[in-house]
Amino acid sequence: MRKSTLRLITLAAGFALLIGTVPTANAAKILMGTSQPGGATFEIGTAMGKVITDNSGGKIQVETSVTGGSTANVRILQKKDKKQALRIGMATAPAVSWGQTGRKPFKKPQDVLALGALYPLTTVYTTFKTTGIKKWSDLTGKRFVVGGRGGSIYIVTQLALKHSGVKAKKEFFNNNQNSAAIKDQRVDAGFFFLNANVPAPVYMDLARTLSGKLHFFGPDEATIKKLAVNEAGIVRDVVAAGSIPGYNKDVVSWGQMWTLMTNSKMSNANAYGLVKALYDNHKQITKYHPTGKYVTKKTGLRGMKKLKIHPGAARYWKESGMM
Repeated sequence: MRKSTLRLITLAAGFALLIGTVPTANAAKILMGTSQPGGATFEIGTAMGKVITDNSGGKIQVETSVTGGSTANVRILQKKDKKQALRIGMATAPAVSWGQTGRKPFKKPQDVLALGALYPLTTVYTTFKTTGIKKWSDLTGKRFVVGGRGGSIYIVTQLALKHSGVKAKKEFFNNNQNSAAIKDQRVDAGFFFLNANVPAPVYMDLARTLSGKLHFFGPDEATIKKLAVNEAGIVRDVVAAGSIPGYNKDVVSWGQMWTLMTNSKMSNANAYGLVKALYDNHKQITKYHPTGKYVTKKTGLRGMKKLKIHPGAARYWKESGMM
């Protein structure tokens, strides 16, 4: 998506929040944590927030905020703040699982409960064709951006390196830093992700700018299998040829589902109302962001088999015949 189009969608979503259904004075004000700039998560979150607000009968008002990403959002849910007691966040399914079980990067179990699955995120890796890096094992000794701290990509990528025994020189950059480092060839390779098979804005720009000059790859099959077996919500995924501008080959790698989460402090009524407002009206999301077409009731529990779900959300999914 071109930057100008992205800005228009963001402005449209923000304007719509002003003219949509007006929340009542007693509406529950909920802050939604999204992710790092350049990945489209904030824009998608803003669109979902509007749909929830407009379809809650005036009972819920959602505002969105840029954050560090999945694991950062799990930590945000632990904060005590009387002025902003109710929070929800977007996080990948593995990050929610790590929080619930107290696995690294968390030192102990966190108060985090899933509400529903959103849309798929697929991670691949890229390098200039001139570097000689063709496959995962070629990263040995190379300067490699594994992801930005605060998300989940940097953790899964490090797990992939560990499972495969590949010893790369790891760098931790956010989306914009990673894209710039790849473009300027200050690193040998870096991460690249797609939302529902569409490159995130910063990576769409990178692929278009360097069309025909980049090579894309994923971990080897054995490593992907280990990730899928050991991590909740990780699946083998294939980016179809042509999905990335200038690259006409399939790329086999790993994927995960974005999920919506909260903590046990949210009442059953608010959790139920929030989930019902979003999934009963999911088609409205596409008015503000095209990725919204992948947020559906049918896929609302995808990748969440091993996650603990908020009782209020569970009530909705049971009524929908999905639990």
